[in-house]
Amino acid sequence: MQFSGFRSVIGTMWAMVDEDGQDLSEYFYGKMFAAGAQVVSYEKSARALRHATQKLRAKMGISLERWVNFVHYGA
Repeated sequence: MQFSGFRSVIGTMWAMVDEDGQDLSEYFYGKMFAAGAQVVSYEKSARALRHATQKLRAKMGISLERWVNFVHYGA
C-alpha cells in the first residue's frame, strides 16, 4: 500500500478474531475523528492505533495474541 502512495498503513501480522476487528475499527476511527475532525490525517494514525489497542487490552479476557497483532507502517 505504501508503494501506491499511502503515507501510513495499518494491518495485522496474522489472522484476527472478527470481534476484535470491529472493536478496533470503532476505537481507531473514534480517535481519528475525535473533537469533530472533518479531515483524516495520516499523522494521527499511529496514535489512534495505539489508543485502539490500549482499549482492546482493557477488555476482560483479551489475550496478548489478540491485541499485539495490529501494526502501523509509515510516517
